[in-house]
Amino acid sequence: MEKIKARYKRLISDARILIVDDEPINCEIMQHMLGELYHVSSVHSGQDAIDACLSQKPDLILLDVVMKGMDGLETCRLIKSNEEIQHIPIIFITGVQDEQQEADCWDAGAVDFVAKPVNGVELRNRVRAHLTHKLQTDLLLNLSYVDKLTGAYNRHFLDDVIPKLEKQSKRSHSLVSVLMIDIDWFKLYNDHFGHLQGDECLHQVADSIVDVLKRPTDMLVRFGGEEFLGLLVDTDKQGAMHVAQNILEKIKQTNIDHPKSDFSRITLSIGVATYNDQNTQTTLFDVIQEADKLLYKAKSAGRNQALG
Repeated sequence: MEKIKARYKRLISDARILIVDDEPINCEIMQHMLGELYHVSSVHSGQDAIDACLSQKPDLILLDVVMKGMDGLETCRLIKSNEEIQHIPIIFITGVQDEQQEADCWDAGAVDFVAKPVNGVELRNRVRAHLTHKLQTDLLLNLSYVDKLTGAYNRHFLDDVIPKLEKQSKRSHSLVSVLMIDIDWFKLYNDHFGHLQGDECLHQVADSIVDVLKRPTDMLVRFGGEEFLGLLVDTDKQGAMHVAQNILEKIKQTNIDHPKSDFSRITLSIGVATYNDQNTQTTLFDVIQEADKLLYKAKSAGRNQALG
């Protein structure tokens, strides 16, 4: 379990902070206060803030209340109404003293305030407190999505992430490729070595696949039994086939003994399919089914290969 935690735990120094203020000098001041501690970026309007949240997924937002055009309150409400980014905590940077204005800030969804003019010590302390809570919450959420045996994501995660990936694909007109991966002759492996060794094999295979899926956006899901599902964001069919071949090569190098296999070692069969948002009649779940069919074609064709 500790190894699984290590995979998903992030350091507070890895945190990303977005500063939103229509006065560039104010952004520069706060970036100077926080830049050596965290990854800090800034934008100067409410709409730019929403766009940055969708593309960068910051861990915390420092948001000015009074801005030209879309003010901080409206920006906050829009962020909190979007399920993709509503979990991001928002600290208002404000000179508000009136009780009603303060209540409006809380109602919009703020988690805290920092008064103007900004005090560096207060800002750093409040930011650290909220980031610590955010990263702990993220870790617990990730662990609820994790298959404890292999460290891959579980089916509960898959059910939650598929609709989000479809929305992301439609918004950015990007592709999502799917790898359906199965361990060849795994039942024979279990029968020969026993279930404890079978569990260790599953763990080794999952670790080997994750070593190939290096991008932060790449995801590995334990689909069931000895089946895994790879989700490759912004990846076309050719790129996905390249990744699949790298996975096969990695498993070959891992060289896990399998006396009951035609290859005398653990091998994989992989089906590869790609989701394209231009086909409005096809869902990502449909593409997963397509990849599953291609997986079984790969098995019928002799195993230890990828078909797409």
